[in-house]
Order: sequence, then C-alpha cells, then structure tokens
Amino acid sequence: MSEMNQNNNGPVKGAIHSIESFGSVDGPGVRYVIFVKGCNMRCQFCHNPDTWTTKDADWQTADEVLKKALRYKNYWGEKGGITVPQGKKERRSHNAGYQWKSVHKRGAVFQ
Repeated sequence: MSEMNQNNNGPVKGAIHSIESFGSVDGPGVRYVIFVKGCNMRCQFCHNPDTWTTKDADWQTADEVLKKALRYKNYWGEKGGITVPQGKKERRSHNAGYQWKSVHKRGAVFQ
C-alpha cells in the first residue's frame, strides 16, 4: 500500500494510467473509463500490459478523479457511468487505493 500513498500522509492516491472520457466498449452506455496502474495479475492475454507497473503514473485521489468524471455525467444516460477495467473486480479497488463507494454516493454508476 505504500506504493499507492507515496508519502504515507494525506489522502491515499491511486496510480492513474489514462482516462477515456467517452468509452463505448467497456460496459453499457457511454462510459468514463479510468485505466489504473499497478496490476500484479500478469494475465497472458492482457490488453493493457503497460498498466502493470506504477512507473510514470499520474497519482490522484479518488476525489480528484471523480470530480473530473462527473463533468461528463450528462452524457452517460441511464446505462452509462464509470468503468475501471483492470483484473478482478475485488482487486481493482485495492490496486487503485480508492474508496469507490463515494462514486455511488454522488450518483454515478460504477462498474
């Protein structure tokens, strides 16, 4: 976890690889797709092996990412929302170091 909170003080930050604001293939509807870095699963047919390490990551808090994502909420419609496509669902939040429950509290659909 020290990798995710580099200074061990202040809010926990996740390693962001990139963001796709109008994704259409990573879930239903229009998606705000957040690619995080630091996956240790090393799947043989991984679509994004450049996300395996946290080298050159853009470290952001969940609130920083969510604030940017919610600017696009009007485009998501009823089926769209936020997607974090990395490995198993239960590992994503651990890898990113985020509290994704705050996403639901702000009215965004998270997948």
